[in-house]
Amino acid sequence: MKPILVINDHSPQAEHAARMALLMAQRLHADLLLANCHAYEWQMLEKAVAGSFNKDTGYHHYENDLRDELYRLSHTSTGFKPEISPIDLSGSSEAALAGFVMGHEVEMIICGVGPGTGSRESHISSGSLLRKVNCPILLVPYGWRLRNIWRIYYLADLRNCRLEVVNYLARLAAPWLADVFVANLCANGLAEMEEHYAQRFFEQRFRRHVSYPRLHFTPVAGNNVRRALEVFIEAMSADLLVLSNGCLHFDDALNGATIDELPAHLTVPLLVFP
Repeated sequence: MKPILVINDHSPQAEHAARMALLMAQRLHADLLLANCHAYEWQMLEKAVAGSFNKDTGYHHYENDLRDELYRLSHTSTGFKPEISPIDLSGSSEAALAGFVMGHEVEMIICGVGPGTGSRESHISSGSLLRKVNCPILLVPYGWRLRNIWRIYYLADLRNCRLEVVNYLARLAAPWLADVFVANLCANGLAEMEEHYAQRFFEQRFRRHVSYPRLHFTPVAGNNVRRALEVFIEAMSADLLVLSNGCLHFDDALNGATIDELPAHLTVPLLVFP
């Protein structure tokens, strides 16, 4: 598989997302690019001298601490061990980062976010970057407990659902044997699809062209996006939510926030396609 790139701004959110990136790289047999996108601020070791004793009161951090930690985690587990390559992109613009992503045929960008905090250190905007690349961005909330992916929910009005996204999700889900649910939620202003017609539409448009046995159709009554997301997360134990940037449900799902600062109700990773 093509490489996965994780944005590292040396924040706790980035470190958390990098561990998720490692888990995905191991499952997908993809190498990992650790893009250092924020100038590192050294924290030096302080010493307090008391008589003939030196007491450490601080700690060292190094530019490649995260790379070394990911390498350690990778080599203490079984299975595929991805190559982990740090890339110095500090000070780069979204356009420069997008050029790197396109030039290296990156499969997915992974970025850590703290719901409602806006606490990332990087000047890179995920929203701006998404408009410049052709791969999805996975946003990993800092409070999310790292685990395997078993249930993926792609929220879309079936008439605007994208076959290339469903194919991508099938490839993503296969190593986990995860279930992929295409959740049909009628967009505001459009007539609701009759359930039997929607099922036939799904079979003809998607199941016929996607050879993944754990692909499912899920009709959603009404058009309350926030309520649907709550059901997926709380009642159906979603491990991954999926949206297309600018789709008819996108703004409602974010509830006025941006993908750089997810709203508090989105407590599971969100995969956003350009």
